[in-house]
Amino acid sequence: MPVARPADGAPRRRGPRPRHTRQDVARAAVAIADADGIDKVTFRAVAARLGVGVMSLYNYVPDKQALVYDMVGEAVAELRLPEPTGDWRADMHGLAREQRALLHRHPWLVTESSHLQPLGPAVLAPIEWALGVLEPTGLPARERLETIAMFNWFVGDMVRGELAARAAPPPDSEQAVAQARQLGELLATGRYPRFAAAVTQHGPPDPDVRPHFDRLLDRILDGLIGVGTAEGEI
Repeated sequence: MPVARPADGAPRRRGPRPRHTRQDVARAAVAIADADGIDKVTFRAVAARLGVGVMSLYNYVPDKQALVYDMVGEAVAELRLPEPTGDWRADMHGLAREQRALLHRHPWLVTESSHLQPLGPAVLAPIEWALGVLEPTGLPARERLETIAMFNWFVGDMVRGELAARAAPPPDSEQAVAQARQLGELLATGRYPRFAAAVTQHGPPDPDVRPHFDRLLDRILDGLIGVGTAEGEI
């Protein structure tokens, strides 16, 4: 029996039309991960949120890893990429703030983002944007790509530390006093003169990275682009 075809010649689908799209599945999974953590993202949980049978999800995504890739793409698509200003340093700081806010909205991205992520439109858009922003530095394309990769790792690691600090229990005052006493005793031995001098000049290391984010980002950019370039000596 011949297959009925519509006017455009394409085969006509049989059976009911899909109730959802692949993006619907990814968005449902993102909502679960945001609320309860990535470990709670299962096909059963996503199916329940969408009100469909578990097996029906395989019509959209083949496995859990593919679903996670879709989730990352869905979240990364939230990045706002304004028209570059011509000031590459300011523009990269703006991107860092966008990425940082994104990772705090979706904490699971810190662990689930990977170099294996398929390069779809949402992932390629910020790379293309940053490549253009960094053109005035004079770096060749490959070095700009490496700079973007290191830049992303820096932002991710900083947010990882912020998330860990946020999840940590409040500091115990007695424990803090004991740790300070121990540090003082170690420095008094004279075995760590450089660290002692740094502490004397600047105080003990601050475990809270948030106030130092922009300053440390500048140091990273200086190292990646080159201090001369960073000062405008292109």
